[in-house]
Amino acid sequence: MRTIFGILAAGLLLGGKVTIAQERLYTSFTQEDLIKDWKLAMDILGVQHPNPYKFTDSLEYKRQTASLLGKMASAPDIPACSRYAPIRLLRDVHTSMGYAADDGRMLYSQMRLFPLPVLIERGKMLVNIRGEAIPFGAEILRINQEPVDTLLDIIAGATYSDGFIETGVDRVYSDFQTRYSLHYATRTSYDIEYRAPGEKQIRRAQLPAADPQRAFKSQNLAVVPVNLLERSQVIYPSYDEKQNTGILTVNSFAVQEAYAYKEFSEFFKEVNKRGYKHVVIDVRTNGGGNPAISALLFSFLARQPFRNEYNYRTRTIGITNREYLVNENGGPMSEEEIRNLLNFMYQRFDLDTASGYYLGNARLREGLLENFPPDKDSFKGNVYVLTGGGTVSAATYFASLVQKNKRGLIVGKETGSGEQSTTAAWFLRYKLPNTKSILTVPMSEIFFFNATNDNGRGVIPDREVPLEKYLDYVRSAKDPELNYVFGLTGK
Repeated sequence: MRTIFGILAAGLLLGGKVTIAQERLYTSFTQEDLIKDWKLAMDILGVQHPNPYKFTDSLEYKRQTASLLGKMASAPDIPACSRYAPIRLLRDVHTSMGYAADDGRMLYSQMRLFPLPVLIERGKMLVNIRGEAIPFGAEILRINQEPVDTLLDIIAGATYSDGFIETGVDRVYSDFQTRYSLHYATRTSYDIEYRAPGEKQIRRAQLPAADPQRAFKSQNLAVVPVNLLERSQVIYPSYDEKQNTGILTVNSFAVQEAYAYKEFSEFFKEVNKRGYKHVVIDVRTNGGGNPAISALLFSFLARQPFRNEYNYRTRTIGITNREYLVNENGGPMSEEEIRNLLNFMYQRFDLDTASGYYLGNARLREGLLENFPPDKDSFKGNVYVLTGGGTVSAATYFASLVQKNKRGLIVGKETGSGEQSTTAAWFLRYKLPNTKSILTVPMSEIFFFNATNDNGRGVIPDREVPLEKYLDYVRSAKDPELNYVFGLTGK
């Protein structure tokens, strides 16, 4: 799990609008250093990223990068540079750049923050804590005379998904206090206009800004209308006798096959033993992992053998700017490590002269079971899959398997990564010389079901909880998507 300081550091670089005069917080580098590193980062991405011009072209990429870096040079201070971070030009959920943790920690320790955690849904912002001056579930309309849509722009710039997907804000609204407060890090109070639940009258409250300790505590006291125990585990089964439903929460597919099979098998054996009619698979916060595990899970739902097809492609199998590479431990990447990675790519990718891309060959796909049979304990009843902007990579592939095979209803919101393809697999980490920021670059794209293009959209749900019903569930501290499904299973 990322720490608040890591989130803060990433938020600073990924586009939050910041106006802080205390440049003393950034004693390790200057504004000029930051601009140099951003230029280097974009140069690296233009060479190293597996498909940097998927949603733009090279000339526009260079033009917009130069424009944004020019605006950085005119910005009044280092934090103000963040609004011009050009990494968003790639529209890639897996590419990231973040400050060193020490810089984030230093800033956070001296900030004054918005005092209330919130929940954001389709342009609505609700208070997400009890016992405060503004009641839980109240709709915030304005903060300091700025309407909510303007406030959301502040954090949306720091949030992106693959292509043209807009549900990425799902992954960061729980950190709204930090991301928004970067805009007013020294503010001492907030003027809030809101509408209490069940009222039409607009009320106002003047609340003092929170120090870091209080803000951090309030984030952890947020109501969050989901089962936090289920979110705390990699795979968590539960059984609802009243609803005749088994619920399997899968928060990652980055697990070993033996462990995954044990957990999946035990759950579905129990569901079948109890004679349940319904199963809910919750992948709303699943950040992905191994697509083979996605297929393994689907085998417990499949009614007949299914096609499990995906391959990898990249524009380059080389490695640029090797002097800045660091390994997973943060130390310099050794010549042997680099050589081994280059050999791996050379042996497993072949140039496709028709497309100009390197495609994964049979050696890379060794062991991939393309005609996947149902598991002998597979479930025969009704299936519901919960998705959202936090459903990324291999989790998107799982949702796609369900939808394409017409094996259940997808309920929730569009997934945060592409249905046809996304970046994945092997990652390079560059420690940039002037700021010590870390640039993370995927080495390959993965494309599903032999896709030949990418429309920039994720898996679109079959059902989305109607907004008013969603808000009613939240104000009752109930999980919106799960309770919506219960309404379907009861019919």
